[in-house]
Amino acid sequence: MALRTNIIALDFRIKFMLIEDKLKKNFILAKLTTFKIGGPAKFFLEANDKEELRQAVGWAKKRGEPLFFLAGGSNILINDQGVAGLVIKLSAENLSIKDNNVISKAGASLSQLVKLANKYNLSGLEWAVGIPGTIGGAVYGNAGAFGQEMSALVKNIEAYDIDKDSFINFTNQQCQFSYRNSMFKQKKNLIITAVELELKSDSADKIKERINEYSRYRMNAQPPEYSAGSVFKNLTLTYLKSVNSSLAEQAEQAGIVKGDKVAAGWLIDKLDFKGQQIGRAKVSEKHANFIINLGQASADDVVQLISLIKQQIRNKFKVQLEEEIQYFGF
Repeated sequence: MALRTNIIALDFRIKFMLIEDKLKKNFILAKLTTFKIGGPAKFFLEANDKEELRQAVGWAKKRGEPLFFLAGGSNILINDQGVAGLVIKLSAENLSIKDNNVISKAGASLSQLVKLANKYNLSGLEWAVGIPGTIGGAVYGNAGAFGQEMSALVKNIEAYDIDKDSFINFTNQQCQFSYRNSMFKQKKNLIITAVELELKSDSADKIKERINEYSRYRMNAQPPEYSAGSVFKNLTLTYLKSVNSSLAEQAEQAGIVKGDKVAAGWLIDKLDFKGQQIGRAKVSEKHANFIINLGQASADDVVQLISLIKQQIRNKFKVQLEEEIQYFGF
């Protein structure tokens, strides 16, 4: 029995040594984000499979290091001071098709998924063309555009429970999706590792037409500079009516209400915020709900600009904007 215990302990130490060899220290995270902003991670690891993920989590627990998980880096703002702990990025990108279902590791990019679906004449992901980031991150935040969301496509989710050291499957209903939200945002112990999406067959011409339409819109309406995408969540018309009925009426008369949603950018634009700048962070002149990095912008520049927008909107319209971007390491 003692011999078996010693063998297990040795195997445990060997696994930790292997993980430690793969860890990067003081790794600059900015280069992994679309904002190109952020300081270093004390420790960083790209986990290529489930076993590396488990070993890295075990290593952090044993060392007492805080754990952070990075997806595609497209909807986050990372602290200038960096992150004190272990940052894990899931890098497995395996994709497969079974009937009308796409089975994907969490690290696969949305652009990969759109291309694969298009190749097999599967519809449902056209709206995601041009959106950076990974499928894991898109499910985590229930990403969407043009009135469509990931929640409509998700069939099953596999997630790693870092507290129980086990992998668990969840159905769509169990994920508790809502606007730009899911259960995984609330339960930090659950890390999405794989996704199964259910798509629909359609003609290649129709799929291509929709992809081209959405691509043209993004090219014309969204800034090309470094950004984190939409900074604020769109507002529901119901909420707007409850806090400012006059403003809600203006939105309806302007014809900008889509699916009970009022674009946050419309509201910001009403205060002529386009072009407003703090440090090297600037409200895009092309789209008021985008803050762009002019080069060398700091996270503090962005935070101050976000705070100014929220304050002015609240003072002028009695509306409370809520960030869509996630704060990382704050």
